[in-house]
This record gives sequence, C-alpha cells and structure tokens, in this order.
Amino acid sequence: MNKPLRKVAVAGMVLLVVLLINVNYIQGSQADKLRTDPLNSRQFAQQWEHNRGPIMAGKVTLAYSEKIGGKDGKEYQRHYNQGTMYSPITGYVSVFSRTGLEAAQNGLLDGTDKRLALHNWFDVLVGKKAAGATVQTTIDPDAQEAAYSGVKNKTMRRGGAVAIDVKTGAILAMASFPSYDTNNVAVHDGTKANKVFESLTKEKPTPLLNYAMRETFAPGSSFKIIDSAAAIESGQYTKDSPADANRLLLPESGQELHNSDGDEAKCNGSPPLINSFAASCNSTFGRLAGMLGQSKLAEMAAKFGFNKPTEVENGMSSATSVYPTKRLGGDALARSGIGQEVVTASPLQMAMVAQAVANDGKLMKPYLVKRVVAQDQSELVTADPKQLGQPISADTARQIQEMMGAVVDHGTASRYLAGRDIAGKTGTAETGVNGINEDWFVGFAPRNNPKVAFAVVTEGPRGSSGAEYSAPIALRIVQAVH
Repeated sequence: MNKPLRKVAVAGMVLLVVLLINVNYIQGSQADKLRTDPLNSRQFAQQWEHNRGPIMAGKVTLAYSEKIGGKDGKEYQRHYNQGTMYSPITGYVSVFSRTGLEAAQNGLLDGTDKRLALHNWFDVLVGKKAAGATVQTTIDPDAQEAAYSGVKNKTMRRGGAVAIDVKTGAILAMASFPSYDTNNVAVHDGTKANKVFESLTKEKPTPLLNYAMRETFAPGSSFKIIDSAAAIESGQYTKDSPADANRLLLPESGQELHNSDGDEAKCNGSPPLINSFAASCNSTFGRLAGMLGQSKLAEMAAKFGFNKPTEVENGMSSATSVYPTKRLGGDALARSGIGQEVVTASPLQMAMVAQAVANDGKLMKPYLVKRVVAQDQSELVTADPKQLGQPISADTARQIQEMMGAVVDHGTASRYLAGRDIAGKTGTAETGVNGINEDWFVGFAPRNNPKVAFAVVTEGPRGSSGAEYSAPIALRIVQAVH
C-alpha cells in the first residue's frame, strides 16, 4: 500500500474508533441524562408504556398505574387518589411534563433506574418491561387532611400549610389552595390535556402553583422570631431584657409605625422582650431592627435558609424566601423588622424556622421520601436525616420557645388557643389586594419535647389576624399527627 493510501486508511480507522467511543458514551453513560432531559419530548410520549410504581402516604395509595392495553404504546393510565389534596406532593405525569415526586423519583417509579436492574433481571430476560418501585412518602394522611381542609375553608384567596417532624425534618403535611385534580391533566390525549392546562393557567390565582413551597408571602410579625433570635444571639438581650414598646416614629418620614397587628394596650413603656413579643409590638421590633442593623438581620435570616432555595427532593426546590441585602433606608429597615417592606417567605421556610427553634437550634433538611422499595420489597432508598446548620444556640432556642409559648398563654393567640399545648407566633401582612390580609401562625407542639413544627398562611379579610384563621388550622394539624 502506498503512503497516501496508508494515511487515508489510518485516518479512517481513527474516525471509526472515535465514532464507536462516542456512540458508546452516548448510549452508556449519557443515556439516562439524555432520556430524562426536559427538552426530550419522547420521554413523555413513552411514559404510558411503563407500569409506574405507586406513591404512598402511610397505607394510603396516592398514585398508581392501571393497565388498559391501549393502542400506540399507551398501555397504562395513571390515577391519583384525592389528587386535589395531594397535588403538591405527587405532582403529575402528563403528555407535556412531570412535576412533584413523579418527576423527582421518575426513574425508580417507571422502572428504568439502574438500581432496579438487579431486581428486574427476569422481566428483562423475558422481554417484559420492568415494573416500577414503590415510593413511600413522609406524609401523614390525617395531618394532610387537616391542613388541606383548613386552608381551603379558611382562605379568601390563597393559602398554604406545612408541618415538619422537629427531629428529622420529614414533611408530615404540605397543603396548597387553590388546587387542581391531577387526574385531569394525566390523560393520554394531548389536546384534552392542553385545554385543561390552559383553563388552569387562566384562573387567578392559578391552582397550578404550590403555595406551600413554591410561593412566598410577606411573613408579617412571624418574622419577629428571627428578630428575636438576632437580638438574643448578639448578647445584648435576653427574653427578660427591657424592650422599648413606646410609640415609634420612623426616622425618615416621621410617620408612626402603628401596632395595628398587635395588642396596642400592652405596647407602651419598657416591658420585657417576651411580653413585647407576645403582644406583637411593632414599635419594639421596628426599633430593634434599627438597633441591630440590616446586616445582622440578614445574616440571621440566611442562617435559617433565607436568600436561597431549599431542595426537598431532587428537582423539587422551594421558592427563595428573601430578606433584602441591598441597603435599606431607616424607614424600610424598621418595616423589615416586622416582616414587611420587601421581606418574603414561603410556608416551608417559616416551618423550617419553627423547626430549628423547637429543635434547640438545629436546622434539619426537609424531605418527602421516607423510603423506596422494589417489587421484591427490598429497600432501594432509605431517608437519612441531615442537619443543615445551627442558626442559634440551644439557650437562645429555649428562650424563644418560651416566648412563643407566651403568645398562646397571654398574647395575640390566647383568645383562640389559650390552654392548648402549643406555641407559636402570629403574623399579619397586607397583600396589596383590597380588603385582604395575609394571616400567619408559625410554631410547634407540644411545648415540652416538641414533635411537630408548622407554618400556616391564609388570606382573610382586612382586620383579621393569624390567630383568628391560621392558628386553629395549625392546632388541628398537630392534633392529627400520629
């Protein structure tokens, strides 16, 4: 062979080897990534071929697949039990997309995850599609029922509730309203599904948004938990330190910061911080924000999880709760101390704040999947609780626990919860919508050795407060937890 032909042959062999390597790389190590890429529409068209495993909450089946033997590969239909109540948890599978745990655990649910290969070897051997695994959630069905029915019946517009296991971070309830029936979007007919999505998108507020995790609200006075944490951690205050509750005029505008969401009769003089907290004195906490400064409040908020999303499961992250880092003027700083101005938080975020306080300062990562089991009942995934940090010391946490107990004993929640073994902080914030306030109750129960932390927000008529609407919902949730 002459020299030029030899060069061409060698070049051809090199190109062939490169091609083979590339094909093996794409079909091997990149196969799962390409198959599940959001831009790959084939994955949604093919998902009806799979016998997806069930999603469970205790003994309750939240989602399951039924074999219908349809045409064009549409062999299975996905069904949801009480889809409207559980939509924030399960999400859905549709011809266009997947959400919630359906997306986060997709490979295990549809049987394509590599961890199932050993368990499904016989199915593969006989050419049968592998059955998916069972995803067992952390959700307590009774607590979920209490949360969903509560926000549905007590909100004029939007509402959300989250309950978390204090010691582990397991999410026991996550309810959102308005909501939608996941069965209506999990249909094979793309035209029909599109009409449903268009209708849901046009509704205001949209039912498709998870208001417990994927939306933020002004936290109002529930943010005073973080003010108090920053004040006590600074070493300048304890729960018993005198706290100026007298009339506060804002430094720039000269306008008064009213105690409209607290007990004005108790907001005068220099009561102990615990009493100002229980009465929710805006004058105290607006003044405290100015004394502590924006950087200390921002630092404390960040320790609790503000200013970054929280990942609950793979691909399931919260909206970012915000405490401003851009410099605030004096008026805005005071208003930020009472959870208004540009401060926003999701119910999940505020439940995490309560969880850390109840857990002696230890902040746990929230999660939804308790375990995943193959068809032969072998465990593929088992929850491993993780601590995200320690925003406050155990001593600071115990002081705030006592302060939150005072809110129920003789503070803004006493009218509705006095005598109950529960602790919390009320909050009220304007929505910008005429006649509607955002009402919060954030806390934990029982007071000694807390088990459940929670955050509930509803939107009620102006003049309402978190104690009136959200606090009774929180009580029903903790009473329902097994």
